[in-house]
Amino acid sequence: MIIRHLVLLACLAVTASAAQAGSLVYQPVNPAFGGSPLNGSWLQSEASAQNFYQREEQRRQQIGSALQSTSTAQTPGQIFAQQLQSQLYSSLANRITQSIFGENAQTSGSFAFQGTTIGFVRIGGNVQVTINDGQSVTTVTVPSAP
Repeated sequence: MIIRHLVLLACLAVTASAAQAGSLVYQPVNPAFGGSPLNGSWLQSEASAQNFYQREEQRRQQIGSALQSTSTAQTPGQIFAQQLQSQLYSSLANRITQSIFGENAQTSGSFAFQGTTIGFVRIGGNVQVTINDGQSVTTVTVPSAP
């Protein structure tokens, strides 16, 4: 039992010695602030991988280049002709819509232009519109009142 107390006393004496500690020194990671220059490429690759805006811009550029490669460059005259044709079709669509749903709505009628025939007829509370372009016939039924 005395030996046991001596061993315990010896262990306490060894562990009771003064604690030793070194000073804490901050070492930056970023080479721009004094860190290791070997960290530079790793930090850049991490930042690029996390940059949402750069990825989004790259995606937009890819889409834009894909669209440009599929379409041919048009002359100003071709662009004007397309816009004029679009306006004429829009005006024609407005006239047809007014004939079907306007103040003086008709019960039936048809319009023909450039090989396309559009006919309409009121059936109950619906209007049946038939579009025949010479190759196919499309029928659409819409309510006659909102």
